[in-house]
Amino acid sequence: MIDKSHLIQRVIESLKEELAVIRDGARDAYEEATHEESQPENRFDTHSLEASYRAAGQAKVAVELESALMRCQSMELKTFGEGEPIAIGAIVEVQSKDGLEVYFLIPTAGGVEIKDKEQTISVITPQSPIGKLLVGRRAGETVSQTTSTRPRQLEIVRVC
Repeated sequence: MIDKSHLIQRVIESLKEELAVIRDGARDAYEEATHEESQPENRFDTHSLEASYRAAGQAKVAVELESALMRCQSMELKTFGEGEPIAIGAIVEVQSKDGLEVYFLIPTAGGVEIKDKEQTISVITPQSPIGKLLVGRRAGETVSQTTSTRPRQLEIVRVC
């Protein structure tokens, strides 16, 4: 059985690491934009302006990551019983021609991959293509996913 509290802690660690990198980048860009040597030499010198745009963009990403971090920290980790539909907090195992795939459905931080023993667990959100496909479905159902390369059949093996 996969420990959801361990998974969410790993997601939180990943978000914290990403947030630290973004904050450092925003701080560096701000310092670059405001440094006396960055002042424009002529009207065509946009170095300082570009650095300020970069600092603002990274600050915006930092705010989004902080929000995602708070949502993960306050997330209730529900246990799903047999026959319950897939919803936020579910770990979903699906079987495809490529083998068994495991997804952890949470409200934010999609795209994070967590190694748990010998398997990889992909974090998805309800807004992601696979999340949209799975939400509301139950174990035993088969769903079709059309990708840019080929259609895939996914059998939902287990929801927990």
